[in-house]
Amino acid sequence: MTIWTHAREAGAGRRRLALWALCGVLPLLTLAYQVCAKQAARGLAATPFGGAWFGVLVHSHWAQALLGFELVSFVAWMVVLAEMKLSAAFSLSALSYILVIVASWTVFHEPADFMQVLGGATILGGVWMIGRDDLAADKAE
Repeated sequence: MTIWTHAREAGAGRRRLALWALCGVLPLLTLAYQVCAKQAARGLAATPFGGAWFGVLVHSHWAQALLGFELVSFVAWMVVLAEMKLSAAFSLSALSYILVIVASWTVFHEPADFMQVLGGATILGGVWMIGRDDLAADKAE
């Protein structure tokens, strides 16, 4: 093996690791988006819908952060989709559902119920099954 071959393989490994790290960041970006959306909605709750509502929305730091998270998420998602199978990437994005449920309980003190816990466990199980299948396919290649 030449030094160039080794360097190329090392670069591919770093690229793959960076891609998986980006996949891990996507659920966190979605969580941040949802927290900002909830906070922006709270800030808008007292304002009747109309011109004043849009004025409050435009000046809301939560709404501005929401747009920022959406833009960063869009760019990250495009990079991920350009490099990964949709089934693998989308299953990882489902982890954001779990994060949002946990944030609703812990940050916003919303009540938890059995069906939310069961649904979250089902989502995690599905992500694990799809991810396991994709890892096996990657090793076979």
